[in-house]
Amino acid sequence: MNKERAWKLLNEISFVRISGSDDEKRAAEIFLKVCQDAGVPAVIEEFEIEGAEISKVSLEVLEPEYREYPVIGIGKTASTPDEGIVGGFKYIENGMDANLTDIEGKIVMVQGRVMPDLVKKLKEKGALGYILLAGNIYEEESIRHELRPSNAFGPSQEIPGIKIHMCDAEELIRSHPEKVRLVLKTEEVKGTSRNVVATIEGTDLKNEVVAFSGHYDSVPYSPGAWDNGTGAVTVIELMHYFNEHRPRRTMKFICCGSEEIGLVGSRKYCEQHKDELKDYIFEINFDMTGVTLGYEHVCCSCSEETMHVIEHLAKVEGFPLNAELGMYASDSSSFASAGVPSCTFARLAPRGGAEIHNHHDTMDRLDPDSFMTTLGFAAKFGEQIGNAAVNPVPRKFAEKVEKQIEERKKMFAMREGKPEEAKEEKPARKPRKKKAEKSE
Repeated sequence: MNKERAWKLLNEISFVRISGSDDEKRAAEIFLKVCQDAGVPAVIEEFEIEGAEISKVSLEVLEPEYREYPVIGIGKTASTPDEGIVGGFKYIENGMDANLTDIEGKIVMVQGRVMPDLVKKLKEKGALGYILLAGNIYEEESIRHELRPSNAFGPSQEIPGIKIHMCDAEELIRSHPEKVRLVLKTEEVKGTSRNVVATIEGTDLKNEVVAFSGHYDSVPYSPGAWDNGTGAVTVIELMHYFNEHRPRRTMKFICCGSEEIGLVGSRKYCEQHKDELKDYIFEINFDMTGVTLGYEHVCCSCSEETMHVIEHLAKVEGFPLNAELGMYASDSSSFASAGVPSCTFARLAPRGGAEIHNHHDTMDRLDPDSFMTTLGFAAKFGEQIGNAAVNPVPRKFAEKVEKQIEERKKMFAMREGKPEEAKEEKPARKPRKKKAEKSE
């Protein structure tokens, strides 16, 4: 493995790579060329994504004193007339029934997820629209209005929704507004995103597959060096390593697109390769490695025995690793939900350390030696699985993971507008044959 080569590639792809954008496509083409230049067969697999185009959004206080606040629109909510909607204002906190009295004809402010059942109540009680809180009240001014775009949770909503920063929300509430105007013009659109998939065929056990993944898209404003250029470049460096040290089992190296909008790339990969996943014995994901100030972490969506194997190897190698069972909010969870035991490696910053999801996510906070330490351990672990005489990973999940898998399935059913699937009671699976939630 080559530190200089990895750092050069990370620097090359450290630009804003929003899901479905031309820049995300450019990054995918860079990864594809690296694979091809190394002589490793690789393809770009396209998939459709859903989004929203916001053409106009504003929030004004009309009475008692005029003031306009910076806001962004929430996709898959309703558009207002061109002139907007005008009404009273009420802060409904987290939307409990006791908060929802006297909201007819008002624009309400709410915190937390706005789920379909809350939208239904708002609509029935006559609310005109809602304002969702975002950001951190202690953020510095330079990143305060780098609010992260998102779509409504569940099917398209019948009332308009916008986001406002916490600091502005606090000021808005203290001003006791009597009349406000909300304008939102939004249109649902479809786009194209991509996974880059390289394959190294195994020798005598080539019908069994070990997969490595890391998403390469970023959020608006963010060059995404740490989140998650580091993870994608880790996958590429492992491809170089196993190309030079051919494994017994087949290995897949997947740079996933559109993770930042709900793990879409990895979920689409699992859908498109559904019939093949029975041959995948383990999936190893990387999401944010190489930060200078940080600690090594692995979230294991697998059996407890497998987690202990990882912990054992870490002790043998002198690799200080914090391990836990659970479903990480990254691409490993898509594979676990599809029945493939998986894990996510990350190097996480201490509180007050490096930041993600804003323009500060650059290479300035990263350290190539820390990056290589995580990479080196991942190579040893991958080599043990890829070259084991027999498959060492039981195709089952710890009880805690089983429960979280079912919870995630219900959550995504609601997100995709399939409430009947979300409510369905499913029996616990028998043992058989993705931060632990990082923000999605």
